[in-house]
Amino acid sequence: MDSVGDGISRYLSWISSWKQGKGIYGGLHVHSCWKVSSVLEKKYQGVTVSEYFGLIRGFLNLYSKTGYEYFLLEAKAMCDALCSLLGSDGCFEHSVYEFEPGRGGCIHNALADLALLSFAEALVDENKDPDPYLKTVEKNFEWFMSYWWKRGNAWLKNPSFPCWCGVTNQDLAVCWAMALYGELKDRKYWEEYGSRVAYWYLENYFLPEYRCFLRGDEPEFPEPAPYHGLISYELVELYKLTGDSLFLKRALDVIEYLYENSWIDKYGLRRIHHNIDLKTGRVSLKPSLVTQGSLICALEELEDLGVDRFKEFKEELVKTLLFYQSGRGYFRNSTDFNNFFDIVSRMCPGEFEALTTIWRGGSLQLESEYALSIDFSGKYIWFDSDCCWELRGDNRAVYGLKHMSNGIFSGSIFGNKVQVSMKNNFIVLELDLPKYSSVCLDHVVDQNVLLRVKLTSPLKLGIKLWDGRRLCLDLSKGVHEISSSSL
Repeated sequence: MDSVGDGISRYLSWISSWKQGKGIYGGLHVHSCWKVSSVLEKKYQGVTVSEYFGLIRGFLNLYSKTGYEYFLLEAKAMCDALCSLLGSDGCFEHSVYEFEPGRGGCIHNALADLALLSFAEALVDENKDPDPYLKTVEKNFEWFMSYWWKRGNAWLKNPSFPCWCGVTNQDLAVCWAMALYGELKDRKYWEEYGSRVAYWYLENYFLPEYRCFLRGDEPEFPEPAPYHGLISYELVELYKLTGDSLFLKRALDVIEYLYENSWIDKYGLRRIHHNIDLKTGRVSLKPSLVTQGSLICALEELEDLGVDRFKEFKEELVKTLLFYQSGRGYFRNSTDFNNFFDIVSRMCPGEFEALTTIWRGGSLQLESEYALSIDFSGKYIWFDSDCCWELRGDNRAVYGLKHMSNGIFSGSIFGNKVQVSMKNNFIVLELDLPKYSSVCLDHVVDQNVLLRVKLTSPLKLGIKLWDGRRLCLDLSKGVHEISSSSL
């Protein structure tokens, strides 16, 4: 059984529901780590350029492993869309992720550059001209240097040291882009700026006693653990591009830090901690994000370099990611917020890239198994289908029509046709959905839970059990009481 291939198939089917035009993918850009959900208030669910980094690299991985030209053409369409989003000043439009719509984000522009550079690298391998995409990157670099060089952030304005925004994970992404551009076209940006910035962070923001990095936008505050996953990926890639073992050494330090502070949840799954308090040395385990795509990519790259001591760690993280994946293909964010930040489906292209990176090839099924998914956390309930989504909680509801970039509306699209409740060990689903032949309940059904399902028409119901099994139950019209312990 190819669990990774199944995970990729589910994701491909789901992400296609967010297509809003040629090469254009929308999504809900909530930020679970910082608890920012302003896109819901702004009613924006369109493109944001930083998400194209993982998407394009994932599609390129699939092209490399299947030879299926569709994946290359889709990557090209996304790159062409990125180029069309470059403003006349060299900054990408829609480059602020959780603060969309807007422009000017540091790492968001850098990740768009890395997406284009990854495609340019693939074109070189295909003996095709990468220059149109490299020109877009160079124009963005020029904007970077005029707008971001030593600009800093709200806490540290106009710093004297070499940097852009002054935040470790973000500036290292710019360094990676400049180093990769140097391999493909011209080393001037790396030699004059990127290398200076990268080595400054290694020498000044790395904390050897903890083996982690300071973040840089508030005093004595380390990068949260999920960002250290990204940093490890950036450092491994910088090692591959420069050959300097210091990048590799620091990447290994960071991964040791993440592994030693990781923990096992109630389902026996490996989880990454949240952060460490430098004053007390206390490690906070929660909230822990399930989505660790960048870290998985870094660990796979290390294995390719002959460093395999973290292989089991990688496999455990992949198991966690797949366990919490929806039957429709998106990824749960966490189990710890007890609100909608656990369940709102972000694009999670880094997790898609991770799965395509470790996948060994095979067949992919591109049709969705389920027409609707349901999940809940605290007082909030989440619904996802091909055409729409809905979030309920705090006596209000909001929904979105996926084909529209500004298609978020107040109210409920499903109304009383779907009712969900949970109390103690009792889950109740009331579904009046004659147009939906299959529904998956993505909330993990624990041991000794009673599931009561009331249907007005026959239905295939997918459920996920505490032990990792996924079952599809054929249910007739009527009321069904299902004990999880009997399954």
